[in-house]
Amino acid sequence: MNFYLPIAEISINIYLLISLGIGIGFISGLFGIGGGFITSPLLILVGIPPAVAVGTTTVQVFASTSTGVMSHFQKKNIDYQISFTMIVGGIFGTLTGVLLLSSLKNIGLIDNYLNAIYIILLLGTALFILYETAKINLIYKNKKFKLHQHSWIHGLPIKIKYRKSKLYISILAPLSIGYLIGMLTGLTGIGGGFILIPCMIYILGMKTISVIGSSLLNITVVALISLFLQIYINQNIDFVLAIFLIISSSIGAAIASRVIDKFDQENLKVLFGVLLVIIASFLIYDLFRTPVELFRINYV
Repeated sequence: MNFYLPIAEISINIYLLISLGIGIGFISGLFGIGGGFITSPLLILVGIPPAVAVGTTTVQVFASTSTGVMSHFQKKNIDYQISFTMIVGGIFGTLTGVLLLSSLKNIGLIDNYLNAIYIILLLGTALFILYETAKINLIYKNKKFKLHQHSWIHGLPIKIKYRKSKLYISILAPLSIGYLIGMLTGLTGIGGGFILIPCMIYILGMKTISVIGSSLLNITVVALISLFLQIYINQNIDFVLAIFLIISSSIGAAIASRVIDKFDQENLKVLFGVLLVIIASFLIYDLFRTPVELFRINYV
């Protein structure tokens, strides 16, 4: 049973679409990640045009993170000062990313470039996860190993005090991180939490209790800005597709919440890294495979 997507301008099997959404929700709930990180690559793999995959994923990211923000708002564990700083950088980064996406679409290079970006992000994140897992195991074996150390970030100028997180660092650090996350959101549709959270912990030195809520607030606001920019500049959001994904992914997340306690957390990290490598492998194959129908010019 096929279903026509008006903005994507393709027909897709409705059962495939629902299964994809449930799978994305299950993976997100099981591994504790934002669905946008894997949604865009998977949508591209099932035939959704890259520009539409990016725009539509932004809607899903906003919908999934906005509910989490309300929960952390009630718990009062959001550092609004550092979040606002990152959001300012994120506004400019988002505009840069959306304009880059528009340029790639106009010159016809969006497919290859986006695939390459996703491959780099997926493999880079997989290596980071495996590295951090190995490092944590080393910490337990060698208690003299220090987890948090001062880096070049603390030597940057224009320092201000962030009272909630008890930090005294340069404003340039959260501004730059916010810009990077915003650019990724505008260009690829992903929320960027998989990069933002490690940056906030390992680079800025924030405490975990404030990191989750602050990162969700940043991602939600930046995704909302990206959503409006995508509509205005690229007209690439398929709301019908987005609604299907939001509803079906919520089912997958509910299933994951029931079975997550049966898995060992360290094994889940390794499993997630392997999953990212598998998705990246499919994208690499898709990037280099010969098209079924080659473009030809017939001379009369």
